[in-house]
Amino acid sequence: MSQIDLWLQEKRKEWQADFLGLAQDVALACQQTELRWTHVAGNTSDHYKTIRLRIGKGIAGEVWRTGREQRATEIQSDSQNLLKYPIARLEQLDMTIGIPIVQDGITRAVLLLGYRNPLALNVADMIAVYAALPGLETLLEEEGHKDE
Repeated sequence: MSQIDLWLQEKRKEWQADFLGLAQDVALACQQTELRWTHVAGNTSDHYKTIRLRIGKGIAGEVWRTGREQRATEIQSDSQNLLKYPIARLEQLDMTIGIPIVQDGITRAVLLLGYRNPLALNVADMIAVYAALPGLETLLEEEGHKDE
């Protein structure tokens, strides 16, 4: 189990999330961007491994394209959102928050908080999430150096 997996497990409990996932570009340098869920915690199955997204598609693709946080609520009651967000459909998520992980002005990954039941997150909750991101960025950087 990687340090990123351990970080996700710890933060999932801390933030009371049902699902926490990290999407990254897994394409080779000469290929078009392909986003995949590379690390997850709280998953109900391994079906997330089959999801392949392009920029602008799915929750991770939208966050990657805009470089901004994206939220979706009441996903399970909206058939359009179920089609649009395969991770929400496969993991039965009703509310999601996608956050870009940006390094040197470039989106490197997308962190997804997922909830199977609606949950009211307040400003303090989101401040805690954003305060933890530098730790994840460091782990991503360390993982990237291992691949070189």
